[in-house]
Amino acid sequence: MSAAWIDFLVSLSAVALMLVLHAFLVMCEISLVKFRYGGVSGQSLEHLKRRRGIARLIQNSDQTGRTVRFSKTLCTVAVGLLLMPVVSDFFGLFGSAHVPDRWLVVLLSFACATSVHFLFAEIFPRGLAMRDPVKAIQGSYRVLWVFQILTLPGMLFFRSLKRVLFRRLGVDVEDELNPLDLDVQIRAMGEDSHALSPVVRKIVNRTLQMQELVVQDVLLPRSQVVICDLEEDLEANLKVMKQAGHTRFPLCRGNLDDCVGILHIKDMFRWSGAAEDLDPMKLKRNVAMFDLETPLEEALERMLRAKFHMALAVDEFGGIVGVVTFESILEELVGEIQDEFDSEEEQIRALRAPDTYRISGLTPIHDLEESLGLEIENEEVSTFGGLITGELGRIPARGDTLSIAGMQIMIDEVDERRVIAARVVYSRA
Repeated sequence: MSAAWIDFLVSLSAVALMLVLHAFLVMCEISLVKFRYGGVSGQSLEHLKRRRGIARLIQNSDQTGRTVRFSKTLCTVAVGLLLMPVVSDFFGLFGSAHVPDRWLVVLLSFACATSVHFLFAEIFPRGLAMRDPVKAIQGSYRVLWVFQILTLPGMLFFRSLKRVLFRRLGVDVEDELNPLDLDVQIRAMGEDSHALSPVVRKIVNRTLQMQELVVQDVLLPRSQVVICDLEEDLEANLKVMKQAGHTRFPLCRGNLDDCVGILHIKDMFRWSGAAEDLDPMKLKRNVAMFDLETPLEEALERMLRAKFHMALAVDEFGGIVGVVTFESILEELVGEIQDEFDSEEEQIRALRAPDTYRISGLTPIHDLEESLGLEIENEEVSTFGGLITGELGRIPARGDTLSIAGMQIMIDEVDERRVIAARVVYSRA
């Protein structure tokens, strides 16, 4: 065999090796995404974690995701560089007269690299991992471990470089997404399917962000909860319930601290006896309770399983601090849900004056932070009105002013229980 053929086969083998390594990395990536988002049974996952190497990859998902991304980049670049001599050597096998122009070699190398890499190093291994992530990770995790060792110096260097660059751009390194989270999951879900519409993409983004939320982030404070009070007569309760326009009310003796159940307005309509004989205690439904720090996805799962639409939120001392509803959790996924009884007023509305907003007291703190681009250091409250009340230590009066987190706040509307709306001046600069 001639030296030209040997050079050609060596170069071709190097390209094939890079493609195989890239394919193993993709199998690891998709398998880990499946594990991270519940695509594998708990029993299979526990069995995998008995292997120390796989367990470390799963536990250190941040480092694993960045290693996968960096290693895939190296393999992709290597394939492109190695294919150029392969293409050139291929034509050289038939004589120097057959070797095309340099730019044609570059074009052919690019076309070959794109097609071969996409089919054999992306689509095929991705399909294998999606079909059986357990076998995929078992067959590929050692490759990822080798890359973790070999790329460690480069990862440390580029991590330091990234910190400097991010600091120059005013970006917090800690805010960077885990590569196994948003970007990777959307690409895995979108493979071999129709493109995600803007609405679906928005819901997917909200779903991923919901992992960071707890019950406290969506609860309705007790000062705003309308109850059916057993210490009041039926006529007084019906009047209050009619004004509220809700379908479910905590059934209490005096206040939320003595809640005995949930009363559904439909059950009252279905009462077959005389109106004066209607006994709310006979119509009450069981009530669920969540700690303030209960993850929101756990609360949603429990409410779906038990078919609850309203639950009480309790603090660490057992005190009732408000209620959480099925609708309030769903709104974190799909955005605000309005029916014919809801006010059409926006929670955060820009006014004509520069950097001035009218903000509803019911606005969740995380929505306020996102809309105005600020950070509020207060974990004790969940709404803008609660933030103001907590800062003052009392229900404010109309015209009161205060400053919180760089916001200049003037109270516009209040009632005896809560802040309805306030005017805020805040400059993002």
